[in-house]
Amino acid sequence: MFCKGWHELPIASFELAKNESVSRMMPWQRLIFCFCGMGGCLAVMLAALGAHLPDHAFIAGGRVMLSRGVEMLIWHVLALLALAVSGLPIMRWVALPMGAGALVFTLSVTSLALHGPDIAFLAPFGGTLTMLSWLGLTVIGCLAHRFRRETR
Repeated sequence: MFCKGWHELPIASFELAKNESVSRMMPWQRLIFCFCGMGGCLAVMLAALGAHLPDHAFIAGGRVMLSRGVEMLIWHVLALLALAVSGLPIMRWVALPMGAGALVFTLSVTSLALHGPDIAFLAPFGGTLTMLSWLGLTVIGCLAHRFRRETR
């Protein structure tokens, strides 16, 4: 048999909390993992709303707008997951603003698409913060040889 039985997995036996690799997780990683869980749930929920709400619930072109917001959120959740899993402390300077920017952008686009409160003016701020985060990742990648791996 190639894998353990379900009863032998750490999650099934509640040994995950005792696992030393989890206890050594940095606070920024825990925060990003929580954001990834909530962001993934939000993306699925918004996708379901986009698929099932009647047309009159949206502004003109709102269903497509909502779909694009969901795509942006889910892709950034995956990127944030990769940043958190990397374990590199310098990645917190990319991950935290990226999560905030993706959330602000998605919520403002969603609100606009669904006739919600008028917070569409926040979308450019969220988008800019997200773009700056990606540029920050670029800088870290280009200058990686200058950064030493910080001790935990």
